[in-house]
Amino acid sequence: MEDSPFWKEFTIDPNDIDDMEWFNEATNYVQGRLDKLVTHKPEKFEKMKDDIPLIINEGKSKYLDLDKTWQAINFLLTGYDFYDEEFNLSKLVVSKNPADNLPLIRAVSPSQGIEYDDGDYPLYYFSVDEVQQIAKALSDFSMDEIKQRLKFRGLPEDSYNHLFDYTYHPLVKYYQDAADKGNAMFLDFG
Repeated sequence: MEDSPFWKEFTIDPNDIDDMEWFNEATNYVQGRLDKLVTHKPEKFEKMKDDIPLIINEGKSKYLDLDKTWQAINFLLTGYDFYDEEFNLSKLVVSKNPADNLPLIRAVSPSQGIEYDDGDYPLYYFSVDEVQQIAKALSDFSMDEIKQRLKFRGLPEDSYNHLFDYTYHPLVKYYQDAADKGNAMFLDFG
């Protein structure tokens, strides 16, 4: 959104075709999706409209792009593949995985919050309370627990080492920052 800190600090290389393509796709993307939500699902928009100014004005100066690592991180945090039937049994943002008795943290997957699909990818919403719960659970989730989960699933620990520095730690920091600011959050798979 044009008044967000992200766009105020955004720079683009007009000579880089990838930058230009991304910019054309990203411009007004969130606003367009919110406009559709207001039109098509006003009752869902009502549930989150008070949090939108917080997300925009006090929100992130940068967005967190997990790119293709979101599925691997989802597995580390939940113990399930995103498409596993068991994964969809509980929509709590933080619970316990009954198979390995380790935390199930939905930091990169849908929660009991608002789900709205207006195109190729759904737009999810985490309330302020849900962001707080996820941030605390991420802070409490130890590397020992992650190693236990990998061992329980029969996976070699070193196959996920690259995710810790490049995805897991930035995700924890991102949620902590949002929680510290008292922000709600949009999660977009687009």
